[in-house]
Amino acid sequence: MRVVTGLTCTQVAGRPGNPQVDHLTCRSLDGKRIQVRARAYVLACGGLETTRLLLASPGQGGRPLGDHSGHLGSWYMGHVEGVIANVRFNTAPKSTIFGYERDIDGTYVRRRLSISRKAQHEENLPNVAAWLANPELADPRHRSGVLSFAYLALRSPLGRRVAPDAQRLSLSGETVPGSPYGGAERGPLHQHLRNVACDPWSAASFAIGFGSKRFLPHRRRAPGFFVYSKENSYPLQYHGEQAPNRSSRITVADDRDAVGMPKLRIDLKFLPQDVDGIIRTHQVWDNYLRETGIGRLDYLSPDPEAVVWSRIGGGFHQLGTTRMSVRPEDGVVDPDLAVHGVGNLFVASSSAFVTAGQANPTFMIVAFAVRLADRLREVLPSL
Repeated sequence: MRVVTGLTCTQVAGRPGNPQVDHLTCRSLDGKRIQVRARAYVLACGGLETTRLLLASPGQGGRPLGDHSGHLGSWYMGHVEGVIANVRFNTAPKSTIFGYERDIDGTYVRRRLSISRKAQHEENLPNVAAWLANPELADPRHRSGVLSFAYLALRSPLGRRVAPDAQRLSLSGETVPGSPYGGAERGPLHQHLRNVACDPWSAASFAIGFGSKRFLPHRRRAPGFFVYSKENSYPLQYHGEQAPNRSSRITVADDRDAVGMPKLRIDLKFLPQDVDGIIRTHQVWDNYLRETGIGRLDYLSPDPEAVVWSRIGGGFHQLGTTRMSVRPEDGVVDPDLAVHGVGNLFVASSSAFVTAGQANPTFMIVAFAVRLADRLREVLPSL
């Protein structure tokens, strides 16, 4: 393996009159250009950058490479995510497992609510899971010294060391750059300071306990924290799949970045069926809790549909924009991840997914990459 740093691939160049890739055009920040040639090429640049590179590369008939049927950049998916209800349990508060546990290997794990396969098919529900969450950190009405301490830490100059920027801004109630949604409601700082002052021992214990698990270990650090509720009521945070939608798409913009690549214009669109699936999934959970006597859901608003629409998107996973299909007219790459009609160009990315699912896509990306490696071992001698 040879790793080359300091270069950005700016174009995948074809062979005139031949549906094969001839070379990659690469450029450094100081303006140097080089070409890279190989027998086969795999684009593994992530869910957006893979598609941006194809959109910036000329293909047949004056269209971008891979856009033979107009699907390149379409079908852009993420997840639907948010909180529309609190779950209130009738069981003993101390018996509720609300936080992280560790499995036999010491890996942090969490329990989730999901829908059985039978119920999902009978009710025609999307794939959705949920877990017990914290109240909004930014809203001091939670009266928790621990949550207010965490909020103040995120807002402090050390906040960038506590959490990644997007997560830090989201948790502290600020608007994430590029997000169409505003931040959560934030109370005055003095109210957070009062919460900490009224519960100093819990805040200090949290700072020492969580800090040692988060920052001292070299591996398997605590991924987060959750606070105990004496009322046995917790926000129920859901995470679900977004329905495929061809009109949800990314395109190239007119302005360019430092190496001359066109920037992306993102038009993420959700459908009414996304909202309907979330509402009906919560109804199934509520019915189950009530029928078993375990508890119930308390909706945050008499109009939960409006709450879903107000903060529907979860933008950490980019999916679908080089859609996999059996037929060239239905997508960008074939079931072997080769770009339709281009025998030596492959895509290893979540951009090839045809559905979003509810979970993190990394495991499936790795599975696709391993399968592609086996496929390349078979076809390389003939390329």
